[in-house]
Amino acid sequence: MAAQRVGPIEEDTNQNSFLNALRNHYDAIYSRAVERGESTTLLVPCAECLEQQYFSQVFVEAHVLRATRVPGCYMNLQGQGVEVKESSVSTRLGFTDNRTCEVLQTESMYDYGNTFRVVVIDRPLIGKYRALPDRGLSKPAASATATGLPAPLTPADAPGDWLNLAPGIQDDFFDQVDRFRKTFVQVPGCEQSTAERIREIVNDASRRLIRHHRLSQVSQHRQLDYHVSRHAYAALHSFVFPHLQRILAEAEGRLERAVRSYASTEELVSAIPGAQGRGLGLVDVSGSSEQLALMDHKITPHEKIACIDEAHSLLQRCVAEGARAGSQQSEAGVMEITGDDVLSLFILAVHRSCLQHRLAHVAHVEMYLQGAAGRSGSNEAARFEEAGYAVSALQAALQFFLEERRSAGGARGAARSTTDVFASCLRPPSSEPGADLDRTGMQLTGLVRQAQARAQGR
Repeated sequence: MAAQRVGPIEEDTNQNSFLNALRNHYDAIYSRAVERGESTTLLVPCAECLEQQYFSQVFVEAHVLRATRVPGCYMNLQGQGVEVKESSVSTRLGFTDNRTCEVLQTESMYDYGNTFRVVVIDRPLIGKYRALPDRGLSKPAASATATGLPAPLTPADAPGDWLNLAPGIQDDFFDQVDRFRKTFVQVPGCEQSTAERIREIVNDASRRLIRHHRLSQVSQHRQLDYHVSRHAYAALHSFVFPHLQRILAEAEGRLERAVRSYASTEELVSAIPGAQGRGLGLVDVSGSSEQLALMDHKITPHEKIACIDEAHSLLQRCVAEGARAGSQQSEAGVMEITGDDVLSLFILAVHRSCLQHRLAHVAHVEMYLQGAAGRSGSNEAARFEEAGYAVSALQAALQFFLEERRSAGGARGAARSTTDVFASCLRPPSSEPGADLDRTGMQLTGLVRQAQARAQGR
């Protein structure tokens, strides 16, 4: 293994007990992560902060990260969100404790024919640790600033009022939205262009409001962007969403048939790779299923993201409660709940949910997220805090049904894919099984073009 260090050298990671345990005792996890190359980041707690020499699978999976579509945001193998900056690493969605770690050093490593990143931090994301001498990271500032969370607002500062308090800008904004509705032609396969045009209208109004109200804080800019974009998507709901329903109708029918093909929870659990014998069918996922069903009554992707986020959070709480219950039992055979189990539970939640228009709803969310991260360069809006993590989990659950995983012998973790479900659900049948779905799925613009090509070839 080769390593190239960036920044001051504080320790030899080849001697780090956690990294050695990952390589030697969890080789399957390590090799699978390394095979993903540059999309993998390993968080390595420094040797000085570690209290134990033996590490559970849950602890290991918490520190193996996979990049999401949102810059700086990662998902670990437990399905939890982690934000990585140059100087700090922060826990986000799914963690019971908020923890901000200081980055001590960064290395570029090479193993199994791939290059990946290793980030050494001053404490683990979970579990006990020995505190190091203060290295300059202010703890009060870390809780609000390093995590990127907006500061609490007073009623006088409510960003929802900022558009209403500038009537001239407000009138011009809604005039642009109305003109867009009347003149823009939605072309199947070009949904990202639609989203980027909406983003341009939102950005223009946000810039004018920032100048008008003299808003200087980055958190205020984020909150303003959220509310302005929400107004835009609410006004355009009857224009955009029926289009998504129409172009995804065929794929939606295939998805519905796939979901209904499993007559019971037991049958579905037996079809999920690696889920057998883990008692997942006994977990109550009704709360998550109900949250997903609420999307049918929401008109903006912002509200739908909140439903997905809450559904994922409820599953995380189920997992946490199950882990606590398991730790109190002394009988042999008690098993830790892993990140694979979290995604398996999300599959069960989708199966039990009464949600309709599943693909259209998530495509609506994808339009918002990808439009915000498009040519406008507004990554802050695309972040929408932890949106990418929960949405990726829902995509993986839908992907399971769309790929009709009924063949035996699937590897553990096969349902972990965070592929953009819309590119793959309309993928022509002739696609090679080994295609790079993650790369293909990032392009929402190919949403329907592939379906059209398939139809023309019939």
